[in-house]
Amino acid sequence: TSLDGESVELNVGGLGYEVLVAPPTLERLAEREVGSTVELHTHYFMPIEGARVTPVLMGFETTAQRDFFERLLDVPRFGPRGALRSLTIPVATYARAIELSDTRLLKSLPGVGPQKAKDIVATLQGKLGPFVDAEEIEASRPLEGQLGSDAEQEAALADRGITVVTKPVKPAALRATISGLAGQRGRKSLRDE
Repeated sequence: TSLDGESVELNVGGLGYEVLVAPPTLERLAEREVGSTVELHTHYFMPIEGARVTPVLMGFETTAQRDFFERLLDVPRFGPRGALRSLTIPVATYARAIELSDTRLLKSLPGVGPQKAKDIVATLQGKLGPFVDAEEIEASRPLEGQLGSDAEQEAALADRGITVVTKPVKPAALRATISGLAGQRGRKSLRDE
């Protein structure tokens, strides 16, 4: 095993493979002894540059990391190298930022600017169930009044394509809804499904 700025060279049965890895993975591999055994879950792609085709392997410590990376590839103009470089935070944190439209956190990732952060949210929001716990998302959502005025809240929802229609709610109906939710037991997280 030898390390480079963004890749690791692995010896597999006498053959050397260069495998691109995310920065945190590279740091963890750097702590290991040369020649130690490692297991990486790989993604294979073949970029075409002019008349040249070069196969590239990307390595991940877990299948969840690899699967999340493959979801990132659904984002327009977010190539494999850019998506890999952006994996500097835990997958659950990344997925939670997408679900909560936390573009500030997303923009802090390498290679993710303001437009890319918006593209990531627009493409992946609501599609990352296996990577984040639904109860965690609900607990992280702002409570009523924390987003600002009603107009600000409506504008934030409109950005997500949600139209706010206000209707008077009868107090008895509201109490029934709230007590019904409070009485639910054994709810599954998205990971359980």
